[in-house]
Amino acid sequence: MTASADTTEAIEATGDAAVGNPRPGRRWDVLLGILAAVTVVGLVALAQWRGTRFFYVGDMYEQFAPLWHVLGSQLRSGQWVAMDPAAWMGGNYAAEALDGIWNPVNLANFVLVSYFDNLSLAAFVVAAEMLAILSIGVYLLARTYGAHRGPSFLVAVAIPVSGLTLWYEAAGWPAGLAAFTWFVHFWWSARRFALGRAPMIVPFAFGFLAMTAGNPYAPLGLVVVLAALGIELILRRDGRRLVLLTVMGACVGAIAPMVFLPLLGASEVTTRQSLAAIANDTFLVPDLGDLAAGSSPTYLPSISNWKGPLDSVPSTYLAWFVLPLLPWLRWSGRRRIPGGVGLLVVGSFYLIATLAPSNLWLFRWPFRLVEYLYVVVAVVFAVLLSRGLAPMTRRRVGATVAIVAFGAYSAWAVRPDLWLEHLVGLLVVGAGVAAAVTVGRRAGVAALAVVAVVGTAAVSMVQFSAFPSVAQPIAVDDEPRPDPLPDGGSPVFSVADMRRGAAEYRGVVLQLADRLSVTTEDSREGRLLFGNLARVADPGAVTSYTGMGFDSFADELCMDYRGAVCSGAVERIFAPASAAVDAPLVDVMGVSTLVVQRTLAPVETAGPPPPGWRLAAADPARVVWVRDSPMAASAGPVTWASAGIDTETRSSTPTSETVVVTADRAGTVLFSRLAWPGYSATVDGRPVEVAEGPAGLLSVDVPAGGGQLDVVYSSPGLAPGRAVAVAAAVVAVLASAAISVLDRRRRRRSVVNAGPARAD
Repeated sequence: MTASADTTEAIEATGDAAVGNPRPGRRWDVLLGILAAVTVVGLVALAQWRGTRFFYVGDMYEQFAPLWHVLGSQLRSGQWVAMDPAAWMGGNYAAEALDGIWNPVNLANFVLVSYFDNLSLAAFVVAAEMLAILSIGVYLLARTYGAHRGPSFLVAVAIPVSGLTLWYEAAGWPAGLAAFTWFVHFWWSARRFALGRAPMIVPFAFGFLAMTAGNPYAPLGLVVVLAALGIELILRRDGRRLVLLTVMGACVGAIAPMVFLPLLGASEVTTRQSLAAIANDTFLVPDLGDLAAGSSPTYLPSISNWKGPLDSVPSTYLAWFVLPLLPWLRWSGRRRIPGGVGLLVVGSFYLIATLAPSNLWLFRWPFRLVEYLYVVVAVVFAVLLSRGLAPMTRRRVGATVAIVAFGAYSAWAVRPDLWLEHLVGLLVVGAGVAAAVTVGRRAGVAALAVVAVVGTAAVSMVQFSAFPSVAQPIAVDDEPRPDPLPDGGSPVFSVADMRRGAAEYRGVVLQLADRLSVTTEDSREGRLLFGNLARVADPGAVTSYTGMGFDSFADELCMDYRGAVCSGAVERIFAPASAAVDAPLVDVMGVSTLVVQRTLAPVETAGPPPPGWRLAAADPARVVWVRDSPMAASAGPVTWASAGIDTETRSSTPTSETVVVTADRAGTVLFSRLAWPGYSATVDGRPVEVAEGPAGLLSVDVPAGGGQLDVVYSSPGLAPGRAVAVAAAVVAVLASAAISVLDRRRRRRSVVNAGPARAD
């Protein structure tokens, strides 16, 4: 090793010594890491208390929390499925990827959530858990770059309650929160591994959790971190660790096929392929001005989003103390930041990516990358703050006053109508900065960190009071709307209440409703539900949430990704399914219960039900028709066959059908399941053609004479993806063990070669 490399190694060792070597220091790191996690849980509990449904909005409300309850209930009954035809467009869980069905932490949380009746409370528990884990990761990451315990503790508390992480990811995008959390832990453990101070299995395990979170920004982050660490090792001329890092990274990358190949295999029938583009519609695209106001707690960024050109929450907020304390940091000095090149690489990438166009292939909305940039800023801040505060000068005081004033002005300029909130924020930040600087100069950085954490709690209360969760009533013409629509976060959370509205449902349930006139009471009583909430109310519901859709099915019913339909859907379902299939679509889908919203089709629902149906329930919101003789209990089996063909179902599972077919002539059999890519069929062992029938239903051609028809589904790419993932895990375990043995031998040889210690 060269002299330069020796010097670098010494510097890295100095930084690493702060991480917990010798062992007595490790106990403090464990205690402070746990204390940071507990502190974060306390802060987010304030958000839950102030907003009651703070963590139950957006996708959390209609996609994740109810789906977790469904999957957890299935796991408790001994079922685990990657494909559920009963969920129709939302049932291809393996292809959805974002559901994270391969992640063991997710699976445990699914089971946990299934015990809750209150889905809002369940969502809060899972969000608090992930934010606490994130806090520990930030603490460890800052420590491994040489930050002292006090500053590391401070940023470990601040990052989980920063704008995007708390107000978007934790509140409504839990897959993004999980991806970010495991990314931070992977970064910490991968750098420890690159320095030879952690076994390979540790970063591999966190890389596995990051990959299986299902969010594409996690794999992107892993690549960026590996590249940064690789550059560090190249500069250190440590070829051995570079090779080992490459092997570890390859093992982590080998998890990707299992997670994402099913998505690519299903893309030909979905709307996903239309998203792959390079364009900029300015949607969720932040700018430098939004980042420059990151220490103003009441600044609402001018980011185009679902509610208009301005955000309603402080989504680009970083931490109230970071920018105001910049003039007090010791920027110059003999000691450089350990691994500073890697931090520069990661930070530069995410700064550029955060300011990118709205669409770069499948990566949409660069706003989602703000938290990745902020964690780099937080680590650098913690390292610099560890050097202590610079002496007090008028210039530093003036710079801090200017920074605080600029943040408050920026917040006021965007939303001058919130002048009182901005004034309160200015006073709290000003007082907090003054107290932090005063205490820091007199009692040291550790005391400053304590003051700053207290200030973070105060600032958080200001934010929670000034910007209530979108689950709260929305103002219309300066008057609060007492009955917000579901799009505004309708507080439907009780599983028991939702299921009461489905008491009359039987078999496959098709709801025909839009979202425009649905009230909170309708949702609370389970009369009309969208997304995966419908699946919680009744497992036979066609309505579900999907991130990718199924083109032909969605087009036929004009159904959106949450199960809402247009008014023409009522007429379409009673029309022949196609020119070749004379049966109504409602029959070939195997629907036994039809729920029709009165405002969607008032004429059709005013009269008696069609022949073969009876009125099961009626209220001001809907009518419920049930077949006199319900069809199959769940989606999947045969629902229609060509003339001259008789069928008898012998067995039906989520991924297979066994049917005895008697055919006077060759013809077609339709199943009440969507024709996802991956289906195959045989008649008495001979392959037969599988195709997409009307409305995307699975269609199988059978020859004259018939026989035993076996239909099997295998998710495209899943089998090889699993094999590669298992192989990667085996390689990681064996390599980790081998490296540990070799490192011990090298250390023993080094001790022997060094000879007896010289007495001074």
